[in-house]
Amino acid sequence: MKIFNIRDYGARICDQLQTAAIQKAIDACFLAGGGRVVIPCGIYLTGGLRIRSGVQLYLETGAILKGSRDAEDYFGYLEDTLEPVTIEEVGDTPKTGRSSVATSRWSNALIRALDAHDFSIIGEKGSYIDGANAYDPEGEHHYRGPHGIGVWRCRNMHFEGYTFINSGNWCHAIFQSQHVTIRNVTIHGGEDGIDIRTCDDVLIEGCDINAGDDAVAGFDNHDVIVRNCKLNSACMPLRVGGNNFLVENCVSDERNFGPRGVMPLEDKIKGTATNVDGRHECRAVFSYYCDFRADVRRSPENIVIRNCRFEQVRETVRLEFTGLNRWCRQRALKEITFENCYMGDLYYTGMLWGDAEDKVICRFKNVTFASREGMGHVPLLAVGNVEKLLFEDCTFEGYEKPILLIGTDDMEAIEVVRSGEMELKKTTFEECVEAHPGGIALLDRGKYVFWDLKDPFAPPVEGDESMRKKLGKRSDG
Repeated sequence: MKIFNIRDYGARICDQLQTAAIQKAIDACFLAGGGRVVIPCGIYLTGGLRIRSGVQLYLETGAILKGSRDAEDYFGYLEDTLEPVTIEEVGDTPKTGRSSVATSRWSNALIRALDAHDFSIIGEKGSYIDGANAYDPEGEHHYRGPHGIGVWRCRNMHFEGYTFINSGNWCHAIFQSQHVTIRNVTIHGGEDGIDIRTCDDVLIEGCDINAGDDAVAGFDNHDVIVRNCKLNSACMPLRVGGNNFLVENCVSDERNFGPRGVMPLEDKIKGTATNVDGRHECRAVFSYYCDFRADVRRSPENIVIRNCRFEQVRETVRLEFTGLNRWCRQRALKEITFENCYMGDLYYTGMLWGDAEDKVICRFKNVTFASREGMGHVPLLAVGNVEKLLFEDCTFEGYEKPILLIGTDDMEAIEVVRSGEMELKKTTFEECVEAHPGGIALLDRGKYVFWDLKDPFAPPVEGDESMRKKLGKRSDG
């Protein structure tokens, strides 16, 4: 393998940006047909870099690739003459919005790949990539800076070994790509740990994620395996949708980074790390995610979560295909199974509300549900539009008799086999919504903001349950 040391291309350890020198080494490697770009021990300050086909970016022990805190230092790829970039206009539709366009400001990243193949980022033990909590007043929520690693329309990539800290936005943002491996990567702080959208053949293995937002997120993904990982998050361990999606042998139990969104503006500007004052529990074990920023190519089903332990979680599941959650529309989840799992410290009511025209199948097999002390009276789930809901060989700790709130005519779809006795309570849609405080917000009692489940261009409407039923009908009749 050909070696290209960034020091040989002018990179220095100093307080000045080394972007040009590091990019020069990457480009030389690419033009030579591929090889290894070595980042030796030391701290190297940089703006946005572009990795290319055939390039392995290799961080030696003690190497720290540290991002600039200035959001304007991440636009160099727009002037790339080696592989010129076509600028995509940001529009006002879901598919042309800032997070759907590779060249938007939102998509900037410390290391980015565009239309590349067969590349990797490998780190020896003790190597770091530091996003410096980069601040951007024009960014998402008026503070989020560039992503850590941003990938668009690529194939055959491998990420392994490094520790990524303080990402300005998502640590890994991977879109429209195939054959992705992320192995033994440590993530501390920042926003989401790993986001994948419209990706196929993804392996996330042995990663230690401790994120300020979701641990693993994304939708329209197929043939995904997440295994032997720590999924610690101040939001959701798993906010995902897809087809053939397996999560196994994972744990979520210790969260050291709260959400940056609640921090004072001054701390965001300074890049201050989150501290113990933020939220350090995750909201739900699993949250279904789908919207209109991508065409969902296959039915979201065969999601399996097995042999996992989730502690300090507020609620079990969030499937909110009610029209009240703008991030849960387009195509509803069809099937999910939890097997040999533990969910502990529960004190909120989860929601399992599917599509009225394509109801959900959910199976809990050998799952232990443990309530927070004194909170066993809180209903376990608010349920609606289920084809089948199975509790088989389940254990309930801290519950005298777990309550299911049933908001639709689906009593006969619920089956309890060799599990503790449960109370099935028929109720209304409104009562189910009000029992689920984590997912939606009331304007006034009995009035909600509904998002059309099928039409991405329809504006939100304030209404009651009859309006929900109207909006929930498919646009094709």
